[in-house]
Amino acid sequence: MEELNLPSTRDQSDALFLERLDAFCLAEMKAFAEREHRPLEETRQYVAEWHSNRMDRVKAVLSDASRILESLCDASGVQSFLLAVDPSDTAGSGFLGGSVLGREYYRGQRGGGDAGAKAFKVHCLKNVAPTAVSANAEASSSTSTTPKISAARSVKADLYEGVRKALRSASGVRNAEMKWTNPALLSIYGVCLNPSSLKSSQNKELLRRLKVERCNCTHSDDANEPPVESPAPVTSGRKIYDEPAASVSSATGSSEWDGGIRPKKRAREDDMYPLQ
Repeated sequence: MEELNLPSTRDQSDALFLERLDAFCLAEMKAFAEREHRPLEETRQYVAEWHSNRMDRVKAVLSDASRILESLCDASGVQSFLLAVDPSDTAGSGFLGGSVLGREYYRGQRGGGDAGAKAFKVHCLKNVAPTAVSANAEASSSTSTTPKISAARSVKADLYEGVRKALRSASGVRNAEMKWTNPALLSIYGVCLNPSSLKSSQNKELLRRLKVERCNCTHSDDANEPPVESPAPVTSGRKIYDEPAASVSSATGSSEWDGGIRPKKRAREDDMYPLQ
């Protein structure tokens, strides 16, 4: 992972080379502007904007930010670290800056260092808008050295994330979880779904419906509906789940899963053994 480096100085001894390069670039811009029927000044402005977004400029900004954080640590004792990645740069490992203690803390964390930067880059690629990812990243993704995940695991992971986001959006609880490790507890949300027990084709169908918005989550406001009992008996009087209930519904009617059917309540002992 790259850290704070001093900006490199370019060798400007060959002034004739730079002059020829300037003339060549100007001639190419004129030819391109004439071919595209655009003004030369407009083309030069676009070229200047394109060069301002080059990696040298990005590194200079990150280096300045890291120096500011180090100065803040010296002046007030505030510790910090700065992690920056370029999702479109598949070969880059990111930039780590900040105070010395902050950088050591991040590198020593489990899942930190280069692995953490790569995980952050993958997270950005999954959540950033498609238009923000450059065409170079798409072209070089085929030659990436990242290990390929099996199709079934990828579909299951995407389905987990899609349903989790839908439930959080419907319930209004940012950290609401689906409790995949114990599918029986899904009844607290009014959901009967366990992708781990479904076939790959079924998970693909559910994921397809989520993407085309034919499968969504709706908030249940029916106060008269009896509460759903948790599968395991609770000895304390406190409630384990405080999140609002959310249910999963499908617009196609029949499906391999049902979000509107709640499990039947267990029979009470008074019903099983009536008084004589």
